[in-house]
Amino acid sequence: MTAARDHTLAPLLATLLAAVLLGPLLAVLGSCGYRVGLSPTLEGGERAETIGIEIFGNESQLPNLERELHAATTDSARRFLDLDLAAPAHADLVLRGSIKQFRRQAGARTVDNQTVETREVVTVQAFLVDRARGTVIGQTTITTVVGTPIDVPGLEPEARERALAVAADRIVLELLAGLEYGVTRPENP
Repeated sequence: MTAARDHTLAPLLATLLAAVLLGPLLAVLGSCGYRVGLSPTLEGGERAETIGIEIFGNESQLPNLERELHAATTDSARRFLDLDLAAPAHADLVLRGSIKQFRRQAGARTVDNQTVETREVVTVQAFLVDRARGTVIGQTTITTVVGTPIDVPGLEPEARERALAVAADRIVLELLAGLEYGVTRPENP
């Protein structure tokens, strides 16, 4: 009976020991300003705390694409940023822009010139705005191309979703990593 009790107590003791040893380490990391994700410093030295993501305009011929891009951009912000999401009217930083183009085109072909792939091409222009100052502090234009085999029915919505997710990731990373690390690009102000 003692061996059985020792066997059931071992995982509990291991968990307790891990908590005792890891607790102080986590407290030290939390107190020294350790962060996970991007949280850039604004002009004047204050750190951005919040970001608002507006629903982008849609200049493409495909209706409601802006809603899918908004969901993808919000997801990217949650994954890559150490900023709280807030309403654009109350956020430190605001991400806004427009879907400039969405088109499908032929992709890969066989040696007999048979099309075996379609491509989803999305072009998005985005701006990062310091809301308090009303100034654009970054801008980028992203073109994303995602291919889909044509012999598999029903993959076009998934390809469009992937193309928008890649565009959203690139927008968030280019604008906010560029701001945090002082990287400037030719298209940035």
